[in-house]
Amino acid sequence: MLRCLLQSARNLPNVEKKDRHSDPVVTLSFKGVKKKTKVIKNNLNPVWNEGFEWDLKGTPLDASSEIQIVVKDHETMGRN
Repeated sequence: MLRCLLQSARNLPNVEKKDRHSDPVVTLSFKGVKKKTKVIKNNLNPVWNEGFEWDLKGTPLDASSEIQIVVKDHETMGRN
């Protein structure tokens, strides 16, 4: 089992216009399996404190194993 705790982000760039702030959300991908955090509205220093798990099915991790973590604004994300 691979466990990941996503705590927070700081000083994210604001991609919104005027006096609004971004609504950050994070997508985590490991071996083709995607997980997503909740959306934190109007915040450039979001705190998620969310845990994620991937079942490795007994396969050990090696040096080529990687997890991809992408932070985006909720309104700019496509449907997937």
